Amino acid sequence: MSKCLFVVSCLGLLSLASCKQKTSAGWGGNAVLRLEARHHGVLIDSCTFSIKFNASDLPAEYDFTQQSITDSSGSYVVISGLKEGDYYLFASGWDPSISQTVKGGMPYTISSESEQRAAIAVTE
Repeated sequence: MSKCLFVVSCLGLLSLASCKQKTSAGWGGNAVLRLEARHHGVLIDSCTFSIKFNASDLPAEYDFTQQSITDSSGSYVVISGLKEGDYYLFASGWDPSISQTVKGGMPYTISSESEQRAAIAVTE
């Protein structure tokens, strides 16, 4: 009986030690995420971008929100200091070609702490 208990205990400890913990998204990493919003392929300026950590569906609230900047390279937002993990990205802005607010979101996974770009498709 004691040998059986010993074997079961060893197997239990081994399985716990071999489990890789899922990375938790959020602040404290080295990833840089550059976001832009596009409506039918056209870059939308004056957008508000929001991000939710550890989410893959549209959340009720966000962990961080930032207004886009516009310069010679377009309209975008840069969010730095992120860790690997799952995020939900959301953008809302004004499309002057149709005189309407456009918005949209998408799940996004950061799999390496590097500089990354993502375009969020927005619609009426």
